[in-house]
Amino acid sequence: MNTQQFPWQEQLWSRLQLQWAGDRLPHALLVTGSTGVGKQALAENLAAQLLCQAPDNAGACGKCAACKLLEAGSHPDLRHVTRVEDSRQIRIDSVRALTEFMGMKSQYGGYRIGLIYPADTMNANAANSLLKTLEEPPAGAVLILVTDRPSAIPATVRSRCQQAVVPAPTRDQALTWLRSQAPDLAERAAALLPMAGGAPLRALSYAQQDVDQRLSQLAGLLDNLATGRATLPEATGDWKKDDLALLLDLLPFLVQQVIRRSTGLPVEGIAPSCGDGLDPRALHEYLAYMYNYRALAERPINAELAIEDLFIRWQRVGRRAA
Repeated sequence: MNTQQFPWQEQLWSRLQLQWAGDRLPHALLVTGSTGVGKQALAENLAAQLLCQAPDNAGACGKCAACKLLEAGSHPDLRHVTRVEDSRQIRIDSVRALTEFMGMKSQYGGYRIGLIYPADTMNANAANSLLKTLEEPPAGAVLILVTDRPSAIPATVRSRCQQAVVPAPTRDQALTWLRSQAPDLAERAAALLPMAGGAPLRALSYAQQDVDQRLSQLAGLLDNLATGRATLPEATGDWKKDDLALLLDLLPFLVQQVIRRSTGLPVEGIAPSCGDGLDPRALHEYLAYMYNYRALAERPINAELAIEDLFIRWQRVGRRAA
């Protein structure tokens, strides 16, 4: 279990502690917030506290038998439900198994906890299967759903959960955390914070993956594509199907910075120059198209064709400036 506490979560954690102390903790909690602000850690910390045999307001003790089982990933009163293997969805069989578990007696005489993440990837049948447990929660059962996209969860499920919105940290909080956690990468991660939406965990992950270098390479590629100095096969050859999610992070950010430069606004973070002089309307249309593409990418699609399509449309933006 991840027991790291983040300073920007203190107010939310305190609210949950008041509910826990007053025996008012909801039977279903929907933990939301942007990617990279520590939603999963908060959910796991709360689950650990509820299962701990000697908890306090700071969380689980980390020393009791229950905490040792949690650390080993074998506590019998906790179930994780997530996507399996290469599936993009949480399927009904996984949720049915969870609802059966929630109705059983606790083996340690306390709570039974179900963690569902990313909850927005439950297919319609899985979400409907969860409704009975949400409508008639068994005593001592707590469901914790974690998602970046609460709007993608059916309203019938959302309305039966209490939301816990994990805030994004201030820039100072993010920088302080990055320096304490990864001093060698802190400077690079800080430069990637704007692309990460201010989320330090995401920025650190970007730095660990050398995304700043990929961003610079992509900027050069976009310039060459727009001006005809690079061909489509050359562009797609640098991006494999597993890179689609990253490309859908980098491309919109770069185009946003092109638009900012064209309107005299300062660029944010690492923003290699590309696409200067392109038609502003075409850039805005391309950006809107990519935002729609992000939603489509959550569904089963051919990633290689999707990458090719994104570059073809960028070529068209370049031609409109020719």
